[in-house]
Amino acid sequence: MNDLQFALRQLRKSPGFTLLAVLTLAIGIGMNTAIFSLIDDIFLHGLPFEQADRVVHVYGEAKERDLKQLPFSVPTFLL
Repeated sequence: MNDLQFALRQLRKSPGFTLLAVLTLAIGIGMNTAIFSLIDDIFLHGLPFEQADRVVHVYGEAKERDLKQLPFSVPTFLL
C-alpha cells in the first residue's frame, strides 16, 4: 500500500509526465483493441456471405503498357 501511495504522490508532483503517460497508454490500448477487432472480424469469422468460397476477384491486363492484375469495375467487365 505504501508503494501505491508513493507512486500517486510522484504522479501528482509532475502533471505533465502523468498526462503524457496516461495519453500514451490510452492510445496504445485503443489501437491494440481496434487492430485486434479488425483481425478478429476479417480472419477469424470469415466473409459475411453464404458461399464465401465462391467469391472471386477478377483482374485485367494492359499488355501494351506491360501492366498485369489491374482491378476491373463491373461496367468494364460487362462490356
